[in-house]
This record gives sequence, structure tokens and C-alpha cells, in this order.
Amino acid sequence: MHHSQFTAAELLLDESFLRYCNNAPDADVQYWQSVRMQNPEVEKAQELFRMMQLRPAETLKADARKRLEISLDTLERTQNMTTSATVRRLPWKWVAAAAILVLAVTSYVIFRTTPVHYTTFAQTGLQDRRELTLPDGTSVILNAASTLQLGDHFSKNNRQVFLTGEAYFDVKPDAALPFIVETRETATTVLGTAFKVRSYPADEQELVTLASGKVKVKARAATIALLPGEEAVYAGGAIKKTTYRQTDLQHWLERKVIFDKAGINQIISTLEEFYGLKVKLENRPSGTVMFTGVFNDQQLNVVLDAISFTNNFTYRLQDNEVLLRF
Repeated sequence: MHHSQFTAAELLLDESFLRYCNNAPDADVQYWQSVRMQNPEVEKAQELFRMMQLRPAETLKADARKRLEISLDTLERTQNMTTSATVRRLPWKWVAAAAILVLAVTSYVIFRTTPVHYTTFAQTGLQDRRELTLPDGTSVILNAASTLQLGDHFSKNNRQVFLTGEAYFDVKPDAALPFIVETRETATTVLGTAFKVRSYPADEQELVTLASGKVKVKARAATIALLPGEEAVYAGGAIKKTTYRQTDLQHWLERKVIFDKAGINQIISTLEEFYGLKVKLENRPSGTVMFTGVFNDQQLNVVLDAISFTNNFTYRLQDNEVLLRF
């Protein structure tokens, strides 16, 4: 049966409709806006949804789902009952509210958010970088010192991953299952697009960089949408949108490290960006530091050897840090 013929009760048991009520993804929103013009039950179901604050259907327990079906069926029968001339029929929204109150009093929790359990899928070392293909066909470039975890039943009833570190995602489109990248502070939701996420524990900020398509980035209570060429920056408890140089992302993908008359601060930020670690100075240089060079897919020690040779410093690796001494 087409959604244009669904009752409010049936709509509230439809996963796509629940995603629409939660304002994501865009494909569901466009579809249900057209259905709403054909079926007045959509508006009723939306009103009931707002009162119940439902969550996506995959979080339902089977018995709770059954109770919802029974309760909504009772709700519709109550609404359609004929009444005597001396008794006015209650407005639909009050009947709905009464049904919800009954559920609350009997302690039946219809929907609740269930934390996703993650399992490690891939992990990289300090100077490692891997290209991966996820079970749903999504391509991933996992940068150094990073860990990618997949939600249980990934590509079956969810496409959620948890990232520590940095990775570039080229997401396989799937309108039924949005792709979600969670980090310690943000959640990025897409259908099919290409973007990079950076969330290293030692970093003071998290970055979501969009290459193509469109994504929504949520951090605490704030949500922003990105278009190609835009970047979300989360720091200090706040998220903002900015732009970035798209050539920088292309160089990252090509593993091309470029220094153009770079001073010490630029050298440090470039090394941290490409190799996913912290670079610290054990002491300040006494003179001017400057370096120009291009490295194509080179290990960190090769790059450091070249820079240190021309600028007279030594370096050492300690845990996930590089320490420079002049």
C-alpha cells in the first residue's frame, strides 16, 4: 500500500516517516512533503510525533513496538466512535494526548535512544596510512595514528562509525540509511558525499571538511549544514562554519606535502596536518627558520631529515609527538 493511503498509526511505524519527522535526511523530507499533500493523515501523525517525541524505529524493542501498535489502533477506534447527542467528541489531539498519558502511567516506554556499540574496524600507526572499503561500499582513507570503529550491524540497520584521528570518507549513497560519523564532540550525517573529519585527542579543535555533496554537522545543541568548499570548526564548546583552500585537501589526498618559504609555525602546522601528530619545540630557534620543498608520499622521517638539515635542528619521536631541538 502506498503511503498516501496510510493511517496516522501506520505512518508512525514507518522508519522513513520517523526520519522525516526528525528533519533528516533531505531525500525523506522531499518525499514526505509530496505525500503530505495527498494524505491528511500525515499532519495528524506529525502532531502525535511531536507530542510523543519518537525516535527512529530501529531503536524499538519488539514488545514496545507492539504496544504502540495496539495503543494507536485504540486511539483511532476511539476517535471514530459515535457519541450521543449529549456527549461531545473530544478533539483528535486530546484523544491522542489521553492515549499517550495512559502509556506513561502504565510505564510503557515506547521509544528510547539506545547507545550504539562500536567495534574496531581499522587502526593505523604513527607513520601509517590506509585505504579501506567499508561493508556498504564506502571508501575511506584513514590517516596516521587513527582508529575507525563500526556500529554493530553496520550497513544492515545503521551506517554509524566512530572516528578517533583523521579520515576521508567517500560515502556510497543509500537513501534508506544515512551515513553518520561520530567523534568525541561532533556527529556528521550524510547520504552520499565526500568529506574529511579530523578529531585527534591532542587537538584543541575538531574539523569537518566538505569536498562534495552536503553534510549536516551536529555539536551539542547546534547543527550547521556545509556545502563544498566549507568547513566546520568545533572548539571551546562552539561550532562555526568557515571556508578552506580546496587545493590543501587535494594535496592531502595525494599525500603531497608542500612548503613554500615556510616559517617554523607553518612547518609545524603542515606536519601536524599531514601526519596526524603533535609537533613541539623543546627550545626556540635562535635564528630565522625557512624551508621550501615538495614531498610526494614520503615518510615523516624523510621530511624531517630534509628540513632539519637546512635549519640545523635535531628531532626525536616520543609517543605520538615529534620534539624539535635547535
